[in-house]
Amino acid sequence: MNGLDPEFRKKLTVFEDRLRKAGIHVKMVSGFRSIEEQNRLYALGRTKPGRIVTKARGGYSWHNYGLAADYAFITNGKLTWEGPWDTLGRVARECGLEWGGDWKRFTDRPHVQWRKGKTLTQMRRTQVPGRRLQVRTEPGPGPPET
Repeated sequence: MNGLDPEFRKKLTVFEDRLRKAGIHVKMVSGFRSIEEQNRLYALGRTKPGRIVTKARGGYSWHNYGLAADYAFITNGKLTWEGPWDTLGRVARECGLEWGGDWKRFTDRPHVQWRKGKTLTQMRRTQVPGRRLQVRTEPGPGPPET
């Protein structure tokens, strides 16, 4: 959970505990991401071999602000992408998190995030992406949110 926003980390602890109490075991497979890491993932399926796994370039993902996490299930001691996604989504919503499985344009069932009541544009103006604890002193550049 290194690099995650402390308040978000607390929400994730509650989320994981509630899943465990329901008999669902998960593991966070991705949390905070640097700009470089996000850009490497963005290149997959575009300029690098692989399938597209994100629609966000570096600086345009909640992962870059320590406010997103991706999960996999643990079944019989092994990580798997097969599991009760609808239950994970329901519990995420109950914990005040946004679930990527609810998205229409790019469904991302492993993904949960917390926006802290801000839009990505607002976050980009007030915080340096990729360095969670550094705050901007001047507005940052960037196109409008899509």
